[in-house]
Amino acid sequence: MLVHTVRTEVFVHEQKIPVELEIDNLDLVSQHVLAMYDGCPVGTGRLTPHGRIGRVAVSRPLRRQGVGLCIMEQLLELARQHNHREVVLSAQQHAVEFYEKLGFQCEGDTFLDVGIWHVTMRKRLLPYGNSQALAS
Repeated sequence: MLVHTVRTEVFVHEQKIPVELEIDNLDLVSQHVLAMYDGCPVGTGRLTPHGRIGRVAVSRPLRRQGVGLCIMEQLLELARQHNHREVVLSAQQHAVEFYEKLGFQCEGDTFLDVGIWHVTMRKRLLPYGNSQALAS
């Protein structure tokens, strides 16, 4: 899978997460978004059947250039198409502000996962095709 190229680069090589923890069986049942640049994969993320977003990663040279935003917009659209009323993710501590700008809210305490501090974040979604915002 091309998504593994970016995830291995970011999570395994940069963040030193063991590859056996990075690649899991959810890949087989999830929907994936893949960002390409000049024919090369540069960003990815997935949506599980239960409405959980995960494995969002962008290659270092293209960070802070809107790639992550595009990936998240596509994942949120997929979630709406599948009639999920909300999505949940585990954000690495350094990425919390990014997700907050997308309307996610922290819930619960921070926790260690594979040696990296995370926090659970949740976003309520509009029903597909609805143009009014839901109150938080």
